[in-house]
Amino acid sequence: MFGRKRSEAEPVRKDQVLRLISLGMRETDAADRDIDGPEFDKAKAAFEAALAKSTQAEKNAAIDALRRHGY
Repeated sequence: MFGRKRSEAEPVRKDQVLRLISLGMRETDAADRDIDGPEFDKAKAAFEAALAKSTQAEKNAAIDALRRHGY
């Protein structure tokens, strides 16, 4: 009754998490090919833009998935 108010869980959009995973893999693959190339710069910019639009829960889910799969 007088306990602390429970905070709402952050929303996790499955499509956003899958997009972050895809962009993260693309960034890593581009870095493996040529870290100084323009392809890596584009992939990194796209990944960072998607991260900026995501909630913390989505970021955590995507990073965990990438780590589990060796990216």
